Amino acid sequence: MTRRVAAILFDLDGVTIDTEPLYILSEIRLFGEYGVEIPEQDWSLFRGCSEKTFFDLSMERYGITEDRDVFIKKGRQYVFDEFKKNIPFMPGFKGLINRISNNFITGLVTASPLHTLNWIREKIKLDNYFEHIISGEEASNNKPHPAPYLEMMSRIGVNPINTVIIEDSILGLRSALASGAHIVAKSGSVPQNNLDIAHRIVYHLDEITLEFIEDLLLESI
Repeated sequence: MTRRVAAILFDLDGVTIDTEPLYILSEIRLFGEYGVEIPEQDWSLFRGCSEKTFFDLSMERYGITEDRDVFIKKGRQYVFDEFKKNIPFMPGFKGLINRISNNFITGLVTASPLHTLNWIREKIKLDNYFEHIISGEEASNNKPHPAPYLEMMSRIGVNPINTVIIEDSILGLRSALASGAHIVAKSGSVPQNNLDIAHRIVYHLDEITLEFIEDLLLESI
C-alpha cells in the first residue's frame, strides 16, 4: 500500500500510555490529605480533561479550600512521583504503530499541559513513535473543544475526512467528534454507554488493522 495523505491521531493517556492507574493512585493520595474519598462514578469525570479543568472542577466539587497554587503543586508532584516509577505503553500500542506507520501519518494530541507532555516525551521517547506531537495548550482551546485536533490536522496538512482519531475519554471523544474526523473509541476508561458517539468502538488496539482503518475512511461522516 502506498503511503497517502491520511493521518491517524492518538490521544495520550489511556490510548498511547496506560496511565489511568497512576493518576488514580496520585489522586487518592492528594484528595486523601483533605479527607475526600472520590466516589467510583466520579473517576470518569476527570479522564481526558485539561490540568486546569481537573483542579478547578475537583476543588469546587469536593469543597477543597486549600490555596489553589498549593493544591496544584501537590497534585503535580504526586503525579510525577508515580510517573517516575514506570510509564507503561498501552497493550497493543507498539504493534499498532508498526502496522500503520508506513501507510499513514501519525500524530499525538493530548490535553496534558506542555510541561507534563515534554517530560513524558523525553522519558519514554515518544518521538520514536509519532511524527507530530502537540499539547492542547498549543491550540486556541483545549479539549473538549476540537481546536487541538484541528491544529494538528492543519500542521500535518490533512482534512478531517482523511483523519482517524483514537480516543478513550468522554471529553476527548467530544473534541474528536467536533473536529469532523472519523472516531474510534478505545473501551476501558469510561462507562461503555459514553462511547456510543464514536463511529467504531474497540476493546483492544490489536483490533485496529490496516483494513479496519481503510474501511473507516471510506465511511461517510
